[in-house]
Amino acid sequence: MRVLVVDDEKPLADTLAWILQGEGHEAFAVYDGHAALKKSESFNPDCVISDVIMPGMNGIELCSAIEKRHPNCQLLLFSGHAFTGELLAKARAEGHTWELLAKPMDPEELLAKVASLRGK
Repeated sequence: MRVLVVDDEKPLADTLAWILQGEGHEAFAVYDGHAALKKSESFNPDCVISDVIMPGMNGIELCSAIEKRHPNCQLLLFSGHAFTGELLAKARAEGHTWELLAKPMDPEELLAKVASLRGK
């Protein structure tokens, strides 16, 4: 599975991509929403895993844009901020059904979640 990992915390994005690569996924890390959109055009991800709170374009905005460009791409969000729920509630009111994982993520939980997406 081609997985694009997006987080402005470079060590975290790189670590998540490395974990996914270790399980046989083709994973690539980028560090902001605009870079993710650009990379998605050539990488054509099966899944995007994005932090919600990032400077510039947040994860909600990114997922909305990815959904339009890559309608079959699975989208997962993660955050360590309590107020993220408000942003996600607004997105759900607009018809989006993205899941939110807690940050820091347990690697086993992440791998299980990505594995479950294969069948969708």
